[in-house]
Amino acid sequence: MKKLFSSILWSFRLAWKTCPTTLVSVALSLAVIACIPLSQSLLIGNTVSALSGSNGGAAWIYIVALALVVGINIIAQRWVISNMLILKSKVNYRVHCMLNNRLSTFPLSDIGSTKSQEDIRAAREAISKQELQVHTMSVMTLVSAFAMVLLLCLNIANVSIVAAIFAALCSLPLAIAMVILAKRDYAIYTLMYEDYRAENYYLDNLMAQSRAQELHLMRASRFFSQRVASWRRRAAGRELSLESVRGIISVVAGLLCSVLLFASLYFLVDSGADISYVAGSLIGIIACVNATQEVGYSFGQIINGALSVQQFRRVCDSDTYDHASEIKTSNPNRENISKIICKDVSVQYEGASSFALKDINLELMNNQMIAVVGASGAGKTTLINAILGITPIAQGSITYKGASSESKYNMLANVGLVSQDYGR
Repeated sequence: MKKLFSSILWSFRLAWKTCPTTLVSVALSLAVIACIPLSQSLLIGNTVSALSGSNGGAAWIYIVALALVVGINIIAQRWVISNMLILKSKVNYRVHCMLNNRLSTFPLSDIGSTKSQEDIRAAREAISKQELQVHTMSVMTLVSAFAMVLLLCLNIANVSIVAAIFAALCSLPLAIAMVILAKRDYAIYTLMYEDYRAENYYLDNLMAQSRAQELHLMRASRFFSQRVASWRRRAAGRELSLESVRGIISVVAGLLCSVLLFASLYFLVDSGADISYVAGSLIGIIACVNATQEVGYSFGQIINGALSVQQFRRVCDSDTYDHASEIKTSNPNRENISKIICKDVSVQYEGASSFALKDINLELMNNQMIAVVGASGAGKTTLINAILGITPIAQGSITYKGASSESKYNMLANVGLVSQDYGR
């Protein structure tokens, strides 16, 4: 729970630093939307009361106000969607820049380790899943839905507390159903994509000209076409099962909502509320149910987004790789290195049973031109990487004479390297 709240706070700080005006605009719009069901409930109740009292002028005023509220609701929803897309785009750009800048200043002692590579891949996946970018918006949507239900239920509680409790419960069945369906969708869609990938493999072989001719000569075309049909049939079966379960769960959730709504209205009538108040409460509860039925997806995005935030922060916002700050400067100190001395240097790769290099002694003078010559696999690249600090040494030492700075990264400002991979 502590990590969840920490991730939420970090997401809000990131969104605020990225685009504060858009974040405030979304928050204010969601606050307006949260007040819509209560406003509709009060206006409809007053309209019915005015009509029953033959007060046509007041009824028309309430009807115009109700129309304005509906219009404001539509505009606010469109505005929220537009600003959420803007915020998502800007946050997406910012997190990409943060990760790329972090990777560009990663210390040589860490960049090649297995753990750092796992952390970097996890951070990349956290960005590509797009859950980190919408984390703030999911939290705000959930809070807005909770505030919407709370405001309406507080108004109903003035007449009947029991009715208010049942009114609050009306929004739960569909929200819970969405959570269940979201988890099921993720699991089944993953299997469906695997089915489609297998189908495309056989289909590509049938459609490629040279491959299709080979299959025809080998009398294997029919087998491949049968495999295409088999994988398509399997994917279609999963999709039909998914939609069938979705329909059943939605119907059950809808029936539960109806029962809870009936109970809420029953206790309202039993408490002595007039017909206008009951009518307004009915419309308000239905509006809340319609507005909060997708909240289940927001809840799932909050949980998944928190995990993505933790994966991202492990690389870009933690003390694990804090010594990368040694090379954050774009203009490091340039020292006049007079000599590089390698003394009894040995290199052994992780998991290897023998040394890749053993007891290497070498002196490199300033402005000296050298050639590293040897058979393939003799360790030429390993030696250069060891001198540059890319590959850690197992034994011995490498000394840089004339470098007054304590950081070896400042020494690397004097080195230029063209790898053989770039010359191929």
